Amino acid sequence: MTLAISLACVAWLARFDPKRRRSFGLPPRNAPVPAWAVWVLLVSPGVGLALAGEAAGFVLWLSAVCVFGWCVVWVPPHAYRRALERVRARLPCA
Repeated sequence: MTLAISLACVAWLARFDPKRRRSFGLPPRNAPVPAWAVWVLLVSPGVGLALAGEAAGFVLWLSAVCVFGWCVVWVPPHAYRRALERVRARLPCA
């Protein structure tokens, strides 16, 4: 669960990052929550693991966040949009 929260925060930061949006030619977008608050939420599971003395858990969490971050950076924003449209097309209409 803590890893899912951190990965969601990484994806959120990539979505609203002004430099990333500018490099892909996208218009600037104001984030509904300040980035510092998302960063606090992102690192809090790692801090909790470190304070609990879970060295192996901390290293696994840190490596998973780093790998996911590189994957997010590697995929251009328009690819996310297409993937989201495919997922929505497969969901049954309510």
